[in-house]
Amino acid sequence: MSEPVVVVGAGPAGLMLASELAMREVPAVLVDVHPAQRAEAPAMAINAGTLEMLDQRGLAAGLREGTVTFPEVRFADLRLAFEKVQGPREPTHMVLQSRLEKVLIDRAVELGVDLRWATRLTGFEEAADGSGVTVTLASDAGEETLRCRYLVGCDGRDSVVREGAGIDYVGDDWVIVRGIVGDVAINREDVAREQYGLSYTENGDQFLGAPLSPDVMRVFSAEFSTEPPEFEDGPATLEQLGDAVERLTGKELKATEAHWLRHYSIVTRNAEQYRKGRVFLAGDAAHVHYPYNGQGIGTAIGDAVNLGWKIAAEVHGWAPEGLLDSYHDERHLAGRLACMNIQAQLALLYPRPLARYMREMMAEFLKFDEVNVFLAELVTNLGPAVPIAYDGVPKSNEEDRLLGRRLPQVRIKTAAGDMGVAETLQSGRGVLLDLSGDASAQEESGWADRVEVVRAQPVPELPRTLLLRPDGCVAWHDGDGWGQDELRIALRAWFGAPTA
Repeated sequence: MSEPVVVVGAGPAGLMLASELAMREVPAVLVDVHPAQRAEAPAMAINAGTLEMLDQRGLAAGLREGTVTFPEVRFADLRLAFEKVQGPREPTHMVLQSRLEKVLIDRAVELGVDLRWATRLTGFEEAADGSGVTVTLASDAGEETLRCRYLVGCDGRDSVVREGAGIDYVGDDWVIVRGIVGDVAINREDVAREQYGLSYTENGDQFLGAPLSPDVMRVFSAEFSTEPPEFEDGPATLEQLGDAVERLTGKELKATEAHWLRHYSIVTRNAEQYRKGRVFLAGDAAHVHYPYNGQGIGTAIGDAVNLGWKIAAEVHGWAPEGLLDSYHDERHLAGRLACMNIQAQLALLYPRPLARYMREMMAEFLKFDEVNVFLAELVTNLGPAVPIAYDGVPKSNEEDRLLGRRLPQVRIKTAAGDMGVAETLQSGRGVLLDLSGDASAQEESGWADRVEVVRAQPVPELPRTLLLRPDGCVAWHDGDGWGQDELRIALRAWFGAPTA
């Protein structure tokens, strides 16, 4: 086997990234310190942007089955007009992180990822000539030294990879979120009305109760403070949860048993670098924040689909200059905006009495469609747009709502039948989407091994031809004065030199 890419951490980012590599025939070794998948993963929401990224790999259909959807998108607790976002788009689905991870584990195993549980990264060193990284792994079988092409830390807030690389993890602790999350046994008829769904106290603290089955409920408390949390992150008791729920809802929690419970505290951090030599960071290792609107999972999956194809391009020898560096440029922006928008949401909630005038002013801002759309895209991982610009090419229209974004979930008619736009990307290659309806239209054959041509009938709301990167981002289209010359420039910029 050729030198693999080592990914540390089998959460959503690590699992998705390992599969993104394996589907492109890049060997991936995925290690995790836990003995098996953890049932106690806390996240429980998958938003519109995340669903679209999973659809691009054929992974979302089963996750939608039997789920509850959240009909509204909110910024803090202010309703956003999500219907104004260019569509169609989906609502947020309540999907447990453990369920998503099971789907991603099955996908990774199917693709041949070398998944190693109960394995710890104990050290690493990049070669002096920059040709690779030597990692040291420890498990019950002993210690192993392995040379790899790249090392990617997806190992969470306390990332060993980030610390070993000497990358600063910076942020603002003006407010700390602390609480308890877990699953409890409770009879449905014993659940108070105030303990269903999401609710807020007068101070902005939050409680979420979500039935998982007739006798099991996921509970999530969030209390804001400027002081360090009373308890360390770790196991919690049913008594502590009961006290928190009564504080937040005014009602006794009549749970009979805790399946699992743990204290948590969340601060906001964004790594200064997402790449240092042959070491990369993704997921919570790169950025951590309160998981509003499903943004925790969304940013993790976004990192993985952005990085996977770029590493594969470098491994297979066709990556244009600067492609790997674009990972930091694009995803650090996304991480920064995620941290920023969540801190802004917290400021609108806590302390609630002092936030009154900001909330009233924000409600006025939300009367403008542009504000609604910007925030709705941001909090559902439909944004931010990837900056797209090419040397020597006039900049695209600033109001272009396609360039740098994934396409809306429109259906297209191809010779093979009807399909969603996301389905055209399931091979993991780029796509030249020809919606001209002209089967004899010219192809750019020099990139045929990296870019697939998909021909379909015209779609009124879309340009005639679009170039999609493997992560779904629109890199070029002919709807704003760009022609064939600009298409070739875009192809070279993202897919390297043509073969002929």
